[in-house]
Amino acid sequence: MKLRFTGSTSGGGGCPSVYETDRDTVVVQGSRIDPADPIRNDLRDLAEDEDVVEVPRQLLERFAPTRPTPAPSDLVTGADFEALFRDFAHTARRLETRTHYDIENERESFDQFLDGSDVDLSWFTPWLDTMREQTNAGKTVARVRVVPPKLTDYLRYELFLTEHNTRAGEDIRYLDRATANNLALPDRDFWLFDSHTLAILHFTDAGQMLGAEIVTDPAVVVEHARWLDAAFHHARRYEDFVKEHPPR
Repeated sequence: MKLRFTGSTSGGGGCPSVYETDRDTVVVQGSRIDPADPIRNDLRDLAEDEDVVEVPRQLLERFAPTRPTPAPSDLVTGADFEALFRDFAHTARRLETRTHYDIENERESFDQFLDGSDVDLSWFTPWLDTMREQTNAGKTVARVRVVPPKLTDYLRYELFLTEHNTRAGEDIRYLDRATANNLALPDRDFWLFDSHTLAILHFTDAGQMLGAEIVTDPAVVVEHARWLDAAFHHARRYEDFVKEHPPR
């Protein structure tokens, strides 16, 4: 069974917390009720292999999954996904949490980076052109990347590319994993467009993107906006981060 952290009402990222599983179930982390507590007398049909925990009502109201995991056919991909980056009016902000992404058109340049040879970035041109167009029009494109103390090979490669992202107008920042955990940030990638359209990104275990789940529920959007606000407040700008973590 695999867990995916969905949220916590603890400022330190510990209990109480809620997780989704890959078995279409939910795991709740909370305070175990003392076996001597009389409240246990009111529990119904508690089996020997079961136990109960107590959590704030707010935890379930804010973070308990209310939507089933979308089927791959329901995810936005291809041209429809690309249109999100052309059609937003003001801001596009992202939280990145993975340590590796397997993007088909990056594979050759990733191998070149690892070999120490010249890196062909021709595949990158369409994205950079879109970013220049949008940021020159006064729009904001920004991301926070959550990273471990030791960067993976892919994160070093991504850091190598970031110079080109920033030249095209993107604002990219880095946040250490420990701080992200203390802020109780979620373990999922997402884009938020114009503070009203949320695109939760779904990946295979190997890091291949399956597509984006589009969410416009105001309560869910506001929660993700709050996470982004906290992440950007504590993250370091690329220009400062790269001085201490040269990609090559």
